[in-house]
Amino acid sequence: MDLHDYIDTLRRRWRFVTVCVLLGLAAAAAATALMPRTYTATAQLFVATSDEDSGNAYQGGLFTQQRVKSYTRIITSPAVLDGVISELGLNTTPGQLADKMNAQAPLDTTLIDIRVSDGSPQRAQDIADQTALQFTKYIAAIEAPAPGTPPLIKASVVGGSEPPSTPTSPRPALNLAIGLLAGAVVGVAGAVLRQSLDTTVRSVDDLGASLGVTVLGAVSPPGRPGATGRAGTTQRAEALTQLSTRLRFSTDNGIPASVLVASALPEEGRTRTAVDLATTVARTGRRVILVEADLRRPCLGAVLGLGDGPGLTDVLARDTPLYQALRTWDEGGLRVLPAGPAAADPSTLLSSPDLPRVLRALSSDADLIVLDSPPLLTFADAALLAPLTDSVLLVARAGKTRSGDAQRALDSLTAVRARVLGAVLTGARAKGAADWQPPAEPKRPASSPVPDWVPTGRHP
Repeated sequence: MDLHDYIDTLRRRWRFVTVCVLLGLAAAAAATALMPRTYTATAQLFVATSDEDSGNAYQGGLFTQQRVKSYTRIITSPAVLDGVISELGLNTTPGQLADKMNAQAPLDTTLIDIRVSDGSPQRAQDIADQTALQFTKYIAAIEAPAPGTPPLIKASVVGGSEPPSTPTSPRPALNLAIGLLAGAVVGVAGAVLRQSLDTTVRSVDDLGASLGVTVLGAVSPPGRPGATGRAGTTQRAEALTQLSTRLRFSTDNGIPASVLVASALPEEGRTRTAVDLATTVARTGRRVILVEADLRRPCLGAVLGLGDGPGLTDVLARDTPLYQALRTWDEGGLRVLPAGPAAADPSTLLSSPDLPRVLRALSSDADLIVLDSPPLLTFADAALLAPLTDSVLLVARAGKTRSGDAQRALDSLTAVRARVLGAVLTGARAKGAADWQPPAEPKRPASSPVPDWVPTGRHP
């Protein structure tokens, strides 16, 4: 993935990243609220030699600095802390008390800083002050050359005695910053991981890259098939016009005689695309027949308001003549052959030799036949129909169709040697549909006849 891919991933998954950031902040706030308050009290010692000779002051200072390094370890030893526990009456051990404190000597000084952490600010300060006091007594005892003589080094308490007013832990600002950063890292990493694992087709580029075929159009969602009104002048109508324009250059002889509209799975916009394509072409004055070849779940008659009546099932069963099953719909003169009643064995009907004869009869009376078929991966019906038509349009739905399913659908069409014109992306966002540009029109030989119809862009 390059920088553009990462930016596009964050744009698509910004909600996921935002949720992760908010969860990180919430976790940091909860942790801050649940963490016990800890106060750190301090006491400071000044260590010096007892030699009053100024000539030896420099050497004495160096000597004291060397001794101070050892004194920082003595402060947390049982020799000092036993006295602290005894004087304050603490219910603890020297080892446990040592874990709550530390002693450090600033560089190039003879100072010792004692820090004690505790849940009570007053107790923390009492422990720090008492530790400093016990240490001065201990140093006076061990640094005396002989009993009753002054020690070579003495320690004096120079800081402390004021309990801390604010806790040193937790630190809300730091915790929230860590939560924010952690949430952002998890969100971005999760978004990139989800994007890399997500095989859903979301754009024209995704569809073209996954199938390796030409994407003929990107169509935004309609209100319903054949809906009238201002929708006819929208980007959807323009995308359908571009699709039908591309269709007329798909063969050397212009528009193909028949087009099968197929999809991998249900609810991918296959029927709506078939209706809209047939209507768009019919508006130009061409004779178009829309055939509902989905004999398992017929719905076109109800959707278009044609009512109950005979259909393709009755024609193939030889119960009804073909001309009686055809209906006229829309002021553009679109003729429709609905599926009719659901068939008990659709595959047998579609495999019968009557179907090619029906299609030839329809072709003799139409410039274009558009067939709506069942899903390719659900039933074998579409694979039976594909070789009987001049061309196939494979429909995929943005945000729903997976690239693997679309590829398997394409493979099933290739296996029956169907001529796939290209793919159509349905359910595309308005912006994506507006940004899409149709592929360059192929150059046609000078002797090839150019169809005399040009889509007007109108759409019911």
